[in-house]
Amino acid sequence: MRDLSDAVARGEKLADFYRRVHATAMRGSAVCNEALAVEAIGFRDFGPYVLGVMVTPWFANLVVTAPSEGTEAPFPDPAQLKLRFPAGDVDFNVSEIEGFGPLASCSLFSPMDEFADHEAARVAAGAALEALLDPALHEAPGREREAASGMDRRALFGGRRRAAGEAAP
Repeated sequence: MRDLSDAVARGEKLADFYRRVHATAMRGSAVCNEALAVEAIGFRDFGPYVLGVMVTPWFANLVVTAPSEGTEAPFPDPAQLKLRFPAGDVDFNVSEIEGFGPLASCSLFSPMDEFADHEAARVAAGAALEALLDPALHEAPGREREAASGMDRRALFGGRRRAAGEAAP
């Protein structure tokens, strides 16, 4: 297992990139919420990757990167990545950031105009990450099918289950 500081350092390097983008290209843009700052939230090891949330004044994305500078992230498809989390599967778009390397991202919030201040964005990003990693939020696939198998539309709204041999209307 890698040192947690490696994952945090990876997030900080990415945050530095977005701080430069904000300072040179995005500041004052109509899509920016200037009450927000750029911050790497909750960066940690996740299998062969580093996982965290990148908050900027114009987006908050769940991101997956290589574990350290100079290593390649094992993205099997150069355009997309699907990862299984305790709370379910998530699809990511893969891109390359010059000077940083490959990055897979999934939008959580964009634009960021719903957030009154940076603390609200930070709390939402942390909560989204923790929910994604919470196995209690992942419903077993068999549950929904099991419940639906004994119900038809009329029974659902009327509150009665069909008997095993009873035909659906």
